Amino acid sequence: MHRLIASTVALIALVGGAAHAEDATMRVRIGDLNLHHEDGAKVALQRIKSAATRFCGSEITSPLEFANQVNSCRKDMTEKAVVQLNAPLVTALYAPAASTTQYARR
Repeated sequence: MHRLIASTVALIALVGGAAHAEDATMRVRIGDLNLHHEDGAKVALQRIKSAATRFCGSEITSPLEFANQVNSCRKDMTEKAVVQLNAPLVTALYAPAASTTQYARR
């Protein structure tokens, strides 16, 4: 499943206010990448993140509440794309970024 039809990862999502429409598709081209090598996996993850940013919008000039919706949308779409792609190296590269919560110990 590393190379999908038409060399894209397509996601259909039900996304509120931050995205273009409730039923929208995010497409990411990955057919030119070798997902069995770290360099290809890194490029795939970057393309997924860039597509999620374009899909959901940018928070740079947005009010705080809209920025939170955009960030949540980007995170959700990136995670869905990584899961759907089902490429172990891409998943491994994404996993550390997904778990950013750290707890302090006494």
